[in-house]
Amino acid sequence: MKSRLPLVRLLIVSAIVLAIVSQFLRPSLVVGWYWASALEKLEAGENDQAIELGQKALEWSGDSPEMHLRMAELLYRAGRNEEARELLEKSDQGASEDLSYLEMKSFLLSRLGDHQGSIAVADKLIEQAQEGKFHLHRALNIRAYSTALAWSDGADLPKESLDQALEDIDQAIKIYGAEASYLDTRGYVKHFAGDNEGGLNDLNIAIEMYEASLAKVEEEEEVWGTMKEMRIRQIRSVIGVLYHHRGETLQALGRNDEAESDLKKADQMGYSRLKGHW
Repeated sequence: MKSRLPLVRLLIVSAIVLAIVSQFLRPSLVVGWYWASALEKLEAGENDQAIELGQKALEWSGDSPEMHLRMAELLYRAGRNEEARELLEKSDQGASEDLSYLEMKSFLLSRLGDHQGSIAVADKLIEQAQEGKFHLHRALNIRAYSTALAWSDGADLPKESLDQALEDIDQAIKIYGAEASYLDTRGYVKHFAGDNEGGLNDLNIAIEMYEASLAKVEEEEEVWGTMKEMRIRQIRSVIGVLYHHRGETLQALGRNDEAESDLKKADQMGYSRLKGHW
């Protein structure tokens, strides 16, 4: 009787190869590959190729709300704002209860110039937070910051919106404490409310806190897996936004040389509405 051992070995090897290949073809891995390639093309200014790769990532994701949002942002960064808005509207049907999606959507709407829409999404987050489904301090900060961005963009909001924003961010700080990003929000809101000295004080403290965090990370030993360089870039981009806020505030106080210095630092650190450092 002919031995079946070679056939058994072949079947075992085939099963192993199939298992390995199936891992590489898992939708999440394919989505990640397409999306990383799309971002690489976007950074290189090859917008059409970036959009094509992004669409493939969206298809492999099963039309997830998160990928709709990412694709909408990519379209925005590629200068195709109407398509970005349409994609956001299309994704609303299955994403209204996805709170992380709503948080990101609010900021993207601000960048698109739809400030009323951004604040409306923040209102939804506050409603969810009041039902215990989201952190209230985060939701309050989102609405206050959305209001500040609206004022920075010259949106037609009533003066009372700044009173609400100050109430929101004061409550957020009362709940969570004087966190640096919350102090930035309050300082920026105060600037638009006409309290530039108070705003400057908050912004100075926030910048000092972030710069201390940056120095701490820079002193860390470079160990594989710590993503030190990425963390440094992220903190620097945040500090760039704060420098821009302080530069605007210093301009309002007539301290033009200091303002110019801060605005230059902001640009050097990557301040960019288009890229989300805003």
